[in-house]
Amino acid sequence: MASPQPYPCDVALSDELETRYARTDDGVDLAYRVIGDGPPDLLWSFSQLSDVEAIFEYAPIAEFLEDLASFSRVIIHDRRGMGRSGGRPGDLETDLGDLVVLLDAIGAERPYLAGAVLGGAIYAAFAARHPDRCSGLVWHGAVARQAWARDYPWGGTEEELDVYTREITDAWGTRTFAADFVAGGAPSVAGREDAIRFFARWMQATYDAPTAAAYDGAWNAVDLRTTLPSVAVPAVVISRALNPAEGAHVASLMPRARYVALDGDDFMPFFDRGPVIAEIRQLLGPG
Repeated sequence: MASPQPYPCDVALSDELETRYARTDDGVDLAYRVIGDGPPDLLWSFSQLSDVEAIFEYAPIAEFLEDLASFSRVIIHDRRGMGRSGGRPGDLETDLGDLVVLLDAIGAERPYLAGAVLGGAIYAAFAARHPDRCSGLVWHGAVARQAWARDYPWGGTEEELDVYTREITDAWGTRTFAADFVAGGAPSVAGREDAIRFFARWMQATYDAPTAAAYDGAWNAVDLRTTLPSVAVPAVVISRALNPAEGAHVASLMPRARYVALDGDDFMPFFDRGPVIAEIRQLLGPG
């Protein structure tokens, strides 16, 4: 299998890929990039990783975003304390406030929001809090909480979560950690040197190991189950290579959500991206 080539910098979109910043009231600069024209507007957010410039070094991600930009104005952004954005990572309330600042700076009145895992979780909470600022939600790999509970059996136990936090603290951004991360999220490219090298760099560009561990650990206390019933906009919950019962349960908590289980072993949405793109496009409607 041939290795993916670097994203071609001479394509027309490259002229538009300027990193811009929205400043919060407390003086933090939030980095974002705009791809394509739209309408409609579509925000995309990854989960634990974010750097609006580094992602264009890896063809599968760049091509995924280019496909989205073929039918929408795509906004990618680094959350506070991640990638090119300033400050330190905040709590969920801080992220929700920052999103309002970002949308106002871009002039996005009611965008669609599409994100993976924690990125999608923040968007779901935003849709519940600000239904007038969101047209629809796509949540790839939806989780209502990371911790196990008697009525939420898909979360990790306290011991399992502690082990993962220690692994992040000890190995974040290393080749070994990146190799395991890739193998778990995209078995089709497990062991591929280009993928491992990129993900290690992406981790390093997102934040340092202590910050990564603290950010992940903070989510262990978050439970969105009482928030999700307030998500009144149309929503699509996508699951692939995960426990389908968890995705179906999370979708059932939102009154207008549709659950989709995709075939395949690669969880990461930019590998085998066609079915994921199709679901997003269907929600946005004919362009």
